[in-house]
Amino acid sequence: MKNDYVTNFSYLKIPIRPRYPKCISKFISYFMKHGLIPFVKILGPLLGFRYPKNGVKRLPECMIKLKDGTRLATDIYIPKKVYKKNSKCATILVRLPYWKESLRILGYAYAAYGFVAILQDIRGTGHSDGFNYYLFTEREDGMETLEWISKQYWYNGKIGMTGGSYFGMTQLALSWDNDYLSCIIPAVTSTLNLWKNNGGLDIHALTTSIYRIMVNIVSNYDLPDVSIMTTLMKERYLNPRYALYNDPIRPKTRLQLSSLKGKSIEDVKKLLTGYYNVKNFDPTKRNYRIYFKFLNDFLITKGLDKDAKKMSGFLDMDASKFSQPALFLAGWQDMFLEKQLEDFSEIQANATGDAKKYSKLVIGSWAHGAVGHPESKYKNAGIARFYKEVLNIDWFNYWLKGKKHAYQDIDNPPIKYWVMGKNIWKYTEIWPPKNIVYKDLYIHSQGRANSIKGNGVLNYNLPDNEPTDHYIFDPMDPVITRGGRNLDLLKGAQDQKDAERRTDVLVYSTDPLVDGIEVTGPVKMILYACSSVTDTDFIVKLVDVYPRGKAINILDAGIRARFRNGEDNPSLIEPNKIYQYQIDLGNTSNYFRKGHRIRIEISSSNFPRFDINSNLGGENKSQAYILAEQTIFHNIKYPSHLLIPIFNDSSKKS
Repeated sequence: MKNDYVTNFSYLKIPIRPRYPKCISKFISYFMKHGLIPFVKILGPLLGFRYPKNGVKRLPECMIKLKDGTRLATDIYIPKKVYKKNSKCATILVRLPYWKESLRILGYAYAAYGFVAILQDIRGTGHSDGFNYYLFTEREDGMETLEWISKQYWYNGKIGMTGGSYFGMTQLALSWDNDYLSCIIPAVTSTLNLWKNNGGLDIHALTTSIYRIMVNIVSNYDLPDVSIMTTLMKERYLNPRYALYNDPIRPKTRLQLSSLKGKSIEDVKKLLTGYYNVKNFDPTKRNYRIYFKFLNDFLITKGLDKDAKKMSGFLDMDASKFSQPALFLAGWQDMFLEKQLEDFSEIQANATGDAKKYSKLVIGSWAHGAVGHPESKYKNAGIARFYKEVLNIDWFNYWLKGKKHAYQDIDNPPIKYWVMGKNIWKYTEIWPPKNIVYKDLYIHSQGRANSIKGNGVLNYNLPDNEPTDHYIFDPMDPVITRGGRNLDLLKGAQDQKDAERRTDVLVYSTDPLVDGIEVTGPVKMILYACSSVTDTDFIVKLVDVYPRGKAINILDAGIRARFRNGEDNPSLIEPNKIYQYQIDLGNTSNYFRKGHRIRIEISSSNFPRFDINSNLGGENKSQAYILAEQTIFHNIKYPSHLLIPIFNDSSKKS
């Protein structure tokens, strides 16, 4: 299949080789064993925290036995004073699937600042026993772990949690109807289903990356030098044939995620073992054959339909019982951003007490644990700031130690967000902020908006009787992803020059801005288009163009034509008939500076970030794909336009 490859791992920036040479790996291993304490004492002040004064005692690995017999591998880091005096102390729990040994720095750091730190490999990963159910058992296992902590000699009634991505979810799985937790810091994570509400597109590369991660964490006892890359994974990243979409308009009934709502863990186990015809299933042991089959159905073949609004593990979540203040961390270029905004709004609307009054949302320019914008620096919203927010000694000092002046933003509005381009922090009570005004930016051309060399224009003027723009969409020659809200792929804002050279990409730009414009809030595209086929895709990208020509992506999204009326109401389109498509590009806060241009790109693919429409409409199975002739309208009757939220600086409060 190599002849079908349209990109490579180097361009996508996907690591496929060992992270470091052997000599460097040995040094890191030695350093992790002997150099962490002095490093933590240097790192803390560099991040803006006070100098840590505690020595640290790391206890031998402890295996906590759960009620079903599964043992969870757990490391305990205790301040030496607490250990020697057998005294009381607040606890910070980190439950993660990514090998607790790889993040032992967290254990040493929290213990050095006077907390007992507990790092635990979740069920079926790292050194722990058991079958991993992909989030289904995190609440049950976490509650048993909290109960175990409450019986330890140091327990003083205060427990906090922290972590990002999956181990942000392990916190949120315990966040409602729970008297043990005092506070949490869920970073770049969500309770909501990532596979829902993407305009009907499948988040192809992200699904592949999650599949790769889950295979690795279950297959390796310790952190491997390089993650497994199977032939299937490689083909899905590089070969468009493995991304072609041609589902029937009404797929066959499958096991649905939503059907598991209200069921106990035992019910879920019975349903899954019955579905896979497994006898004598032992949940305390790893069963690779069944696990990989389950994972393949859940992520790759769609044999398990991810139809629920919430993710597995959160189907029965009750936001009105959200129990503790939470410091949510999000990033403008992170894959969880849109879902986190929904999560936080749900908590604001339904939670009570301190959970409602003091929960916070901080949105930086970050990607998923990485730099999200080329102008991100250490002191503002750079990656060092992200790790400072995740570690957040001040938040824990406030809630776990009662130091009432420790967290400086405690009385500020609940949402703090970074304005890219202006490079400043702002606060708001709600999202989007109240003082924004929506304006329409219309696309124009003389019928040749193809590529950066075309004549596409973007401005506030309503179009007149203008000629249409056309391009041919070839599913086997897709536009290649460069940046965006990715996981393994190159993340964040990147130069889009390669995409803009293509004739199957329409480019519309404003003139250089006379005054800067701050776009803060949700951005939408109203697109009028027709196609020669019965189903196809339209992709839109919002771009910030610098005076010297660098064009960085701010937002990108798309829509599958059959889902133009919603993912639950599919219908094919009539060839060459004009339809209106509303494309929700997502939320951002970006200041387009004076001299910059606002640009949008319109195409029909963004591979491997999204899957690729075969243009077949669920039929013609004898063919893999067909070409589509796409026509974009911008005239009096069909005024395609970008709807942007402009922040009104004349207001003093947001």
